[in-house]
Amino acid sequence: MRAIHRRESGFSLIEMLVVLTLVSILAGIATLTLGDSSSRAYVTTMQSDLRNLQTAQEAYIEQTFSETGRATYASSVSDLKLTLSNGVQIRMRGNATGWAARATHQRVPGARCALYRGSARPFLPATDEGKIACD
Repeated sequence: MRAIHRRESGFSLIEMLVVLTLVSILAGIATLTLGDSSSRAYVTTMQSDLRNLQTAQEAYIEQTFSETGRATYASSVSDLKLTLSNGVQIRMRGNATGWAARATHQRVPGARCALYRGSARPFLPATDEGKIACD
């Protein structure tokens, strides 16, 4: 008599568990990587808005000098008529001899970038004049 071999197709329970474990690990790694990427993107947005503010300040001082004969920096973002990126808030101070600004983003609590020029008291984390610093 012949032995009857029954062929079973499909995956065993152990094989399925191993595959699910590997997929879960890869999904966790991808989530961590993408989460960090979005935080970096928001920080880059803050830096970009600070660069735009710096350019607007230079235009503002030229304009005030040509109109009044004396140069002064803007003391608020509204004076510059600057449009900020979504979620970015900028706190700023300025006078005739300098200005300072700090940017935050509502999606990245605790992160901030700052920049200053001239004699204005800088916001932290800015320590070098004209250089954007973030923490």
